[in-house]
Amino acid sequence: MNYVFYDLETTGKNKDWSQIIQFGAILVNENLQELERHDIKCNLKSGVVPEPEALLVNNNSISDLAKINFSHYELINEIKLKFSEWSPAVFFGFNSIQYDEEILRKSFFKSLLDVYITQLEGNKRGDILNIARASFFYDKNSIKTSLNLKGNISFKLEDLSKANNISHNAHDAMGDVIATIELAKILKKNAPKVWQQSLKNCYKNDVENFLLQNKIFSFLDYNFGKIKFYPLTFLCFHPKFNYPQCYNLSVDPVEIVKLSYSDLKKRIKEKPIFLKSVPYSKHPSVFEFNYQIKNNEFVNIDEQILNNRINLLSKSEEFKEKIKLILGEQYQETEDMKPQVEILAEESLYKGGFPSYKDKSLMRKFHEGSWHDKYKISLEFEDHRFQYFAQRIIYEVSPQCLPKEIFNNIHRSIANQILTLDDVNWFTLPKAFKQIDDLREKYNNEESNQKLIFLSEINEYLEKMQITYEPAKYL
Repeated sequence: MNYVFYDLETTGKNKDWSQIIQFGAILVNENLQELERHDIKCNLKSGVVPEPEALLVNNNSISDLAKINFSHYELINEIKLKFSEWSPAVFFGFNSIQYDEEILRKSFFKSLLDVYITQLEGNKRGDILNIARASFFYDKNSIKTSLNLKGNISFKLEDLSKANNISHNAHDAMGDVIATIELAKILKKNAPKVWQQSLKNCYKNDVENFLLQNKIFSFLDYNFGKIKFYPLTFLCFHPKFNYPQCYNLSVDPVEIVKLSYSDLKKRIKEKPIFLKSVPYSKHPSVFEFNYQIKNNEFVNIDEQILNNRINLLSKSEEFKEKIKLILGEQYQETEDMKPQVEILAEESLYKGGFPSYKDKSLMRKFHEGSWHDKYKISLEFEDHRFQYFAQRIIYEVSPQCLPKEIFNNIHRSIANQILTLDDVNWFTLPKAFKQIDDLREKYNNEESNQKLIFLSEINEYLEKMQITYEPAKYL
């Protein structure tokens, strides 16, 4: 199976509201030899306030973006087309599971496209960051590293590239992709066993089978800059999320399995933590249990003691049922405590349900239709979110095809969102002007004229945006 390495550059950090402005991807074979590459950029969407700091980091100036005659809608469709063309494959990025995958899914969602392409159609997904951490844990000689300011091992792509003599055009989508592939080559060569198991961890069904077939396995977690090792055994599946719930065998279960329901409910939150959830669809670092881990020390427990603990847990069916009931109660308690606020369409990917068969069919018609037809099609969606997304796309690309009333509604809605002084989830004009002021002070002190000019251009763009949307509040 081939691999697709990809990376995104965006207007900000918020996964629900930021916009992709650059997509870089390279298709390689199993030997990591390049077969094809794709690198595209788009212009800024109407109504999206870019974060000045983000544009500074990825070096995308307002003037350069304005010259691009390619819309965000076209870019997202191009990504979908290229991914489909390269499928089936394993889709890799660096820290992609936490960020790139999420913003890509949400961009597909808002563009009326299938969301889970990297996990369907025979595709799998993985994260080179996870493989780098696991390789270093099992063999510190597999990759070279450096320390960050806190004294921890730095697993930033830029730092790993520098330590391993990888040429890296940082914060450029294609530059990050090339560096990630070069890092993957080092990991594949120097930590072949970790690489092979990590490939199996790219598909949740394979992970599930691995957990069920191994009475004991290793799980690596990363928290507060440290890699933590857990010897685990499978207990049950979460009653709501279906993630495997596993017992941490470094904690003696003899007294825990005897606890009453109420006492167990209290103990489950206390340290040392005995219950670990394994996110089996997010490329977890699970490996065969190894008593002799090279260059590493971990929980020192006799093999016979571990086996006794496993045998005890395997027979404790009542304990497992209590765990499932407690997890179900915890989920419901969390849901009940959530404030009853309206969920905006942009934030509803995981909360608003899947599209109906009718809406899926309408999505296909929408993409195939002319811009004048797209508005008519938008009115047929059963789910109001998809009607909103469809009309928002028309507003951004071909606004003249919207009735005046609909255009004014969208225009006014954007104005209210981006001009608000409230502390909202999305990036607003007041937030942007504040960030520019802070950055100006910083670069004035550093006498960085080039960055000050860059910021002035952004500020001018935001001022024009303010002039455009300020009157819209009164439409």
